Amino acid sequence: MSHAVGPYTVTGDVFFLSCVHIAHLSDPHLPLVGLPSFKEIRFKRILSLLSWQLRRRHLHKLPALQSIMRDIRHFHPDMVALTGDLTNLGLLKEFQHARQWLLQQDLPPTLLIPGNHDALIKENSATKQALWAEWLHSSTQPEPAAPSLLVKDHIALIGVNTAVPTLPFLASGKAGQTQLVLLADLLRRTRVMGLCRIVLLHHPPAQGIVSRRKGLDDFLAFQNVLRAEGAELVLYGHSHRAQITTLPGTDILAVSSTSASHIADEPEKSAGWNAISVHKQPDIWQITIQHRSLMPDGSLQDSQMRRVCSAHRLLPATSL
Repeated sequence: MSHAVGPYTVTGDVFFLSCVHIAHLSDPHLPLVGLPSFKEIRFKRILSLLSWQLRRRHLHKLPALQSIMRDIRHFHPDMVALTGDLTNLGLLKEFQHARQWLLQQDLPPTLLIPGNHDALIKENSATKQALWAEWLHSSTQPEPAAPSLLVKDHIALIGVNTAVPTLPFLASGKAGQTQLVLLADLLRRTRVMGLCRIVLLHHPPAQGIVSRRKGLDDFLAFQNVLRAEGAELVLYGHSHRAQITTLPGTDILAVSSTSASHIADEPEKSAGWNAISVHKQPDIWQITIQHRSLMPDGSLQDSQMRRVCSAHRLLPATSL
């Protein structure tokens, strides 16, 4: 069933569950399928290809990703939050391959936001977006710069696209003023609806998590929006680290995950994902976050990264 949030049309069930389970994974970096064609060769793409061939292809392995996806299926999530970097060089053939991979996973309602590798070069943008349309949920946007939105039960996943092409040797991101204005409006609207608002972006939403050349250029503006309008949780990727921090000046938790395909060579980098449960209680949202980590023997175990928190719940202004 569909219902409206201002200019947005959102999809969700009228029957609200008391608890919704969300699987958050990031940076799967699917195996590279083929090399760039002559027309696709760019200096930055050559740099990324060298990085893949010399180092990253030895770290990101399909068996690790397969173990992660099996573990996620055992969790039986109601929703999936995927915070970018399915590709390595941003090639059209990689987008096509990623589409097939996504279809094979038979995922529950999923919100995907692109990462910097997915936006490495600005080319074939409309075609690439169309290939991932059913997970990007961009067709509900009132304009191209608007955040994406997926609603199920009492959860609103809100996607902020920070993936923009950058100069060589940079992997930074930017939300942009227009998108942030629309984000503020969407946060207000979903709050009035009584939804638990979980914001997704690829780049870390605070300074110091990654180096400046990899950071979010307008992180202060992003933080200002969340300070003003609130959110119950922020999920991000890019750092290939699992950690929980608090956005400055708020009590909003920002949660990241390791890459979903990294081999189990170092505990802090080993492939993983975040199991998140949101319990709807009379006056609060109780949110449980548990990071799951790949072990050298191929099994997955709960890591030490666990947090249980609560956020005030605003009752909906109108019945849904």
